[in-house]
Amino acid sequence: MLGRSVAGPQRDAELRFVPSVAITWASWQDEHPNTKFLDTGSLGRPYNFYDQYYADPDMVGAYGENNPDRRFHAKDIVLGTAVGEHARAYSSGDLFGDAVINDTLGKTSIVVAREEMSGVTAVFDRSAAGRTLTFKQADEPLQMIDEQTNSIWNKTNGRAIEGPLQGKQLSMIPSFHLFWFAWSDFYPDTTTYQEQVSFQEFYRCGENRPDPTAAQARLSTRRGSTRFRTGPCG
Repeated sequence: MLGRSVAGPQRDAELRFVPSVAITWASWQDEHPNTKFLDTGSLGRPYNFYDQYYADPDMVGAYGENNPDRRFHAKDIVLGTAVGEHARAYSSGDLFGDAVINDTLGKTSIVVAREEMSGVTAVFDRSAAGRTLTFKQADEPLQMIDEQTNSIWNKTNGRAIEGPLQGKQLSMIPSFHLFWFAWSDFYPDTTTYQEQVSFQEFYRCGENRPDPTAAQARLSTRRGSTRFRTGPCG
């Protein structure tokens, strides 16, 4: 997942990231009618080798968990993305609740774009043409629109297809759908989107907000069953 060698003469060497998205076959064909298809022999298989593994909440990885983290259940599916040393996880609830999420990861402004029917979920750097853009859902499900120029962008590839920025391209950031235990093992210091939202809400509360240092300490507690979801605003 990291694309980095962990042992041998090429230790710490990194592979070049090739942008890709998870998407339904029908939607991919619509976007790329001349696409090729790799058949690994699994078509028509009447069973899934991992059905039992998916169904058993106590079966966690081949060797168990290295970093038990109870902000989510170990086998909750999350979307994980990272920029440098900064990592963040988005729950299924986050993604299904918002088709477009504007966020900041470290010093990088990002947008998480999702479309339910096609299954598309992609993460992009939302800087283009020398400015940081803020996105919202467009009229078409697989499109989003920026509030600064009203240009329309394709969610699958991050390209502006209409408006003043037509032809401009957002940089895709690697992201992965995977079990929470796996993401938190690879990135033990990961934040979650809900923590970030709670912290932002905390600072919109007015004069009676408590010490921000104490709030940040609560947010940074990774282990345990309590999640930081409410601040002094209720």
